[in-house]
Amino acid sequence: MNFVQSAFPVFFAIVFAVYWVVGARRWQNLLLVLASGVFYGWVHPWFLLLMYGSAILDFSLAQAIERYPGSKKVFVGVSLCANLGMLAYFKYANFFLDNVRAAMASMGWPGDLGSLDILLPVGISFYTFQTMGYTIDVARGELKARTNFLDYVLYVSFFAQLVAGPIERAGRLLPQIESPRRFDLERTRSGLALALWGAFKKLVIADSIAPYVDKVYVLDEPAGPLLWAATFGFMIQIFTDFSGYTDIARGVARMLGFDLQENFREPFLARTTVEFWQRWHMSLSFWLRDYLLGPLVGESTSRARFVMATITTFVLIGFWHGASWNFVLFGLYNGLWVVFYGYATRWMPPSWAKIPGGSALAIGFHLVAVSLVGSMLFREQHVGRIWEHITRDPFAASVEEWVATTVLLSVILAGCVPLLLGWLWDKTVAPALKGSVWLWPMQTTGWAFMIVCMTLFYRVSGRDFVYFQF
Repeated sequence: MNFVQSAFPVFFAIVFAVYWVVGARRWQNLLLVLASGVFYGWVHPWFLLLMYGSAILDFSLAQAIERYPGSKKVFVGVSLCANLGMLAYFKYANFFLDNVRAAMASMGWPGDLGSLDILLPVGISFYTFQTMGYTIDVARGELKARTNFLDYVLYVSFFAQLVAGPIERAGRLLPQIESPRRFDLERTRSGLALALWGAFKKLVIADSIAPYVDKVYVLDEPAGPLLWAATFGFMIQIFTDFSGYTDIARGVARMLGFDLQENFREPFLARTTVEFWQRWHMSLSFWLRDYLLGPLVGESTSRARFVMATITTFVLIGFWHGASWNFVLFGLYNGLWVVFYGYATRWMPPSWAKIPGGSALAIGFHLVAVSLVGSMLFREQHVGRIWEHITRDPFAASVEEWVATTVLLSVILAGCVPLLLGWLWDKTVAPALKGSVWLWPMQTTGWAFMIVCMTLFYRVSGRDFVYFQF
């Protein structure tokens, strides 16, 4: 099941009603565990075996760490090997076999290795990081190992954020699960508003732009203007798709009394690549910073070690997104820019920061040079075509291709209008109307408008969220 299937509103309405009727925290948590099992196992029940297996493993290892602290490195190693091994098998085994087969064929060797035809369990990249993070936090002494398995398994399987995050830390979510929760009308109202906005971004904006992007990227030789317009469209598509999922997740959780962490914070206003990754998919960025980049750098002041740790981390960020070389290039490209910005800002004269309009120029440069090119690396899965795209004249096109480019840009910009209006509402209108009698009528009017639009734009054969494949 996913958030934009017609079954989900019915599912959530039932869960929401029963959840607040039962009242007691223990029964609420039990209900959410059962509901999460239904939600995740809706299509492929066997996916539950992997998720619960990972949960049981790290629950047991964390308790073993507290019982035998002298062997904690061994227990952490078992967690890493088991979880990363499971992730590697289900997500990367086919990729590995395909590359071995191609290498053998290039050397004239027989390369019939068969095919594993492994189905990737949805959300495996997210819940394995949560269970590993829990074990590592216990080993570091930052968290006490839990003894209540029901509370712990809810932390791992909570349906609001199970499939595509945000990747929650145990130290942040577990205390909320262990605390009593009471119905709050204002939290329910704000959660509903956030969930509706997320669904609107997904169904009305992302899913409307996606077909145009797909049609351009399947062309053998798309004209330069058309290609880069489609890439710009993909930037907006993936942002509205993924941030839309996060908004629904946070809104649904808020209606149930939980606060999930923010995952996006105006990423396209970033002036540097470092800042971008502090604004985009923040839960993944900060997870890898704390559990990978930090340990790799350690207390060393070596520039070479910092560069290697940064590049390694970003290559793994790319590879985390998918078993394809274009994702590796995407991570490498961003990692190189992080290193560049890291040193460039140190060497930059202080006077440069005071140049009028300098911030806008920095945002514009990063948007084109890093985000736009990076989006093309992310979208184009045929690595052989990437160089063709980059070297293609961005202004050479026939009259018909320019017309198609204009139409595509019009669709994309039309999709950006609600984003701009939503930003203005959050930044200026809502704060100004706080406490006013006009706030509630304007908000409900906005909800009605979004529901009408979603009804009109809804597709029976709708698209899954982009990050479900990761």
